This record gives sequence, structure tokens and C-alpha cells, in this order.
Amino acid sequence: MASKKKHKRIRKQSSIVLPDWTGSLFGALCLILGIFAPVRLVNVFGDEGSAYWGAALELFFVLFALFGAGCARSVSIMIRRRAELGDIRNARLIAGRSLGTAFFVSLFLAGAGYGLASFLCGTLFRLPLAKMALEIFLAALIPLSLLWTLCGILDAFGKEKPVRFWNGLLGLLLFVTGPLFAAPLYDYGTKVGALLQNPSYRPAYGAMGAAAAFFISVMICMLGLFFSWTAAARELRRVELEETASQKTNEAWAAILRNAMPVCIPAFFAAVGLLGESILFLQKGGAAQWGVYLGKCLPLTAVALAGAFTLALRMLPEFKLSFSGRSLRKSRDKCMLALRCTALYVIPAAVLFAALAEPFIGTLFQTGELSGIYGPLRVSAISVVFFGLAFMLGAILFSMELYYHLWIGLLLCTVVRLGAFYVFHSLLDLKLYSPAYANAIGSFVLCLFLLLSVRRQLKISVSWGRIFLAPCISGAVMAGVSLLFSELLLKNTASPIRMILSGGLGLFSYFAVSLLLRGATRRELRCMPGGQWLIRLGGILRLL
Repeated sequence: MASKKKHKRIRKQSSIVLPDWTGSLFGALCLILGIFAPVRLVNVFGDEGSAYWGAALELFFVLFALFGAGCARSVSIMIRRRAELGDIRNARLIAGRSLGTAFFVSLFLAGAGYGLASFLCGTLFRLPLAKMALEIFLAALIPLSLLWTLCGILDAFGKEKPVRFWNGLLGLLLFVTGPLFAAPLYDYGTKVGALLQNPSYRPAYGAMGAAAAFFISVMICMLGLFFSWTAAARELRRVELEETASQKTNEAWAAILRNAMPVCIPAFFAAVGLLGESILFLQKGGAAQWGVYLGKCLPLTAVALAGAFTLALRMLPEFKLSFSGRSLRKSRDKCMLALRCTALYVIPAAVLFAALAEPFIGTLFQTGELSGIYGPLRVSAISVVFFGLAFMLGAILFSMELYYHLWIGLLLCTVVRLGAFYVFHSLLDLKLYSPAYANAIGSFVLCLFLLLSVRRQLKISVSWGRIFLAPCISGAVMAGVSLLFSELLLKNTASPIRMILSGGLGLFSYFAVSLLLRGATRRELRCMPGGQWLIRLGGILRLL
């Protein structure tokens, strides 16, 4: 009983105090800005710069996925288990060892990356100048791993507010600092390129500036979290003096690595999939063309999927609670609810992609190839639907600790995706349609495999009509409204106005029709981010 009181007392302390609604709004805003940061960079260093920046970033994330991606979860599990028992001494020891492990493992991985940089950039990507950006990204591997580890430590001790604040600030810093560093170095690269008679130095230096902005932003947020942890550690020492002597824990780096695997392996497969596509595409040349996909199509897809990923994370604690109750009926009901919520989100996101590709691209981008990305972006709408559903199905399996099902599904998706990409690009020469078609097929295979795994485990009968009928009808109405305004009524207006009005009216029609068809009820809306606002709007419209 005393240990629980101590843990509650620890959780009340926080170095950053914000009202809950303020913190949520700030976090959401910064997340959106962070996702849109690549858009600003593309407008600075162009399509070829996107290829250099994207190649270096992909290699960086493959290395980060090997350990850093799972640090937060691993450390949080180990520390929370000790803290909830009131064993603050060992919880603090694990925190210190975790930081040490994160530092030395990331240092080793960064060193390996430096040693292989010339081969990776020159031979695999055929972009030798991408090495300049990669080396800076590798320097950021250490502070990013420490940042992730500190997130897990502070979260385990109940310090959620500083974690939300500094993670949110990271997105804001990436949005602001990217062009500030990329633009002057891009101009400097123009001079270097003229001197060396190689125009590729200009986008390469721009990509290096973007990498420098990433490094500085991560360092600032890592230091901020470190000071938050220092303040929390002082409180922990005071609590530690009150507890009875306990035996030192033997948990070390091996336990940290083991607990990180459920997150690291999926992140690694995701990174390898994109890395493989880049290698296959760039082996035939066309850096600027691949930069169009990396800098324009991929960020917009990430924006669409961010909501689905957030929804899956939001449902994860509820899944765990439901499955721990050993009630199969409640678990099935919760899963069906989650799938309905996901369908309600991914359908309009896909419709926006398909119907408003042209005004989206025209609003966000001012340089390089524009019209050639409309078609691939519309095809990407398919992968938004299936990847969005896969996120939720993966969250269900993750909460049941069926990690192997998730890993096998991701491995299968990666193999199918790369195989399809090779056929579409190397054999059929479909250019930018190649990754769009490959991702659509890969996402379908992943979604199907995870669905079969969930059905097998829960013996659930999925009612596709109940899940998709109302969202599809609402989506069809939304597509009609959006196209009516975009292609007819607002055809000659500026792209931003065209996008906002067409998209806004389309989303409103989707919401209204979903409520009329009872496809969206209060129960579904409560599960979704911003659901309370939608419930209020539905009440005002007298549809709820």
C-alpha cells in the first residue's frame, strides 16, 4: 500500500505544467507541423535535393530501427514494473543503465554507419554526395536514441507532460529550422557546384543543411528532457531514502534489447521496404524523379496515415484492458468498434487523396515536377485504406503480445512490396506509379494477413457491411461534393482556396451522411481524436 502511495506521489510531480487541453492542442499542432516539415524543404532544395535528403534519412532510420525505435517501450516496461512495486532504487538504476546502453549501442551503430557511408551512398544509391547529409544524420543517432530513452524513463515515472511538451516542440523545431539551415547551404552549394563544375553540389548541400537542422532540433529536445529527468531524479532520491533496503537488480542491456524487439523489428521492416525501393529505383538513375516521390507523394501519404496511427495508439490501452479481462465477447466487441472507427477515418482520407490531388499539390509545392505526381498520389489512396486498417489490426495483435504474427505479416508485406516494385519499375517501367502500385499491393497483403491472424485468435466474424457500407456511401457522396466544387465551381480559383473549400465541404458532407446512415454513432466518435468536437457538431446539426 505504501509503495503505491509513493508511486502516485512521484507521478504528481512535473517540470512542465500545462492544462490538459492546451497540451493536447499544442501536441497536435506540432505533430502536423513536423509532418509538413518535408514539404517546406522540398520547396527549398527541389526534387533532386529530396533524393539526397531522402536517401540519407532512409539509411539513418534503418540504423535507428535496430535499437533506438524500441528504447522508449523497453525502458518504460522495466522501470514501471519496479516503480509500481515501490522499488525506486532499482527503478532509478535501470534508468541510468538504459541511458548508458542507449549511448553505447547508438555510438556503435553510428560508427558502423560512418564506416559504410561511402559504400551505401555511392554503390547502393549511386548518390555519392548524399554522404554529406548521412554523416550529419548519423551524428544525430546518439541524441535521438537518448531522447527516446528519456521519453520511456519519464513516462514510466509519470512525467507525461514534459514528454509531450518536448516531443511536440521537436515537430515545431523541425518545421521552423529546416528551411533556415537548408536555404543558405543550398546557395553555398551553388557556388561550390560552379567552382567544381558539378551542379549536384547544390541540392546535396541543401540536404546537408536539412540534416543539420534535424541534428540541432533533436539535441535541443534531448537536453530539455535530460534536465526534466535531472529534476525528477532529485525527487526520486528523496523517495528512495524512505524505502527499505532492496537488492540491486541485475537487469542490464540484454533485457533492454529484448524488450525493445517488439517495436524495433516492425520499424526495421518498414524502413527496409522503403530503402529497397530507393535502391531499385536509383540503380537505373533518375535522382530527381525519385525525389518527386520522396518529397511530394510520401509526405502527404504520411499525413493521411498519421491520424490512423494515432487512433491505433489511442485504442491500444483499451485493447490491453479488454484482453486482460479474459472476456472474449468484450474483446470481439472492442475490435469491431476499432475497425469501424478506422474505416470512418481512412475512407475520407483516401477520398481526399483521389479527388483533390491537383489542388493539394498546387497549394503545397512551388518547385519541380507537379502534374506527374497527380496519378501516383491517387493510387496511393488505396494504400492509405489498407495501411490504416493494418495499423489497427497490428495494435490488436500487439496488445495480445502476438508479436510473431505482426513480424511475419510485415516481412511478407516487405517481400511482396519489393517484388511488385521490381516488376512495375524494372520490367514494366511505370516510373512513379511503381512505388504507388507496389505499396497498394503490399498494404493489402499486410492487412489481409493481420486480419486472418486476428480472426484466428479471437474467432471473430467480421461484418464487412457493417464496417464499410456507411463509410463507402458517405465517401461516394464526399467524392461527388469535392469534385463538384473542385473541378466545376472553383476550377479557376487559387489552389489554396480551392483545396480548403472543396475539402471542407466534402468532409462536412461525409460527416453528415455518416450520421444519417448511423455509420458514426457517439460510441465510434468518442474513440476518435477530436471526437468530442464532432459529437457537439452532430448535436448542433440535430443528427445525434
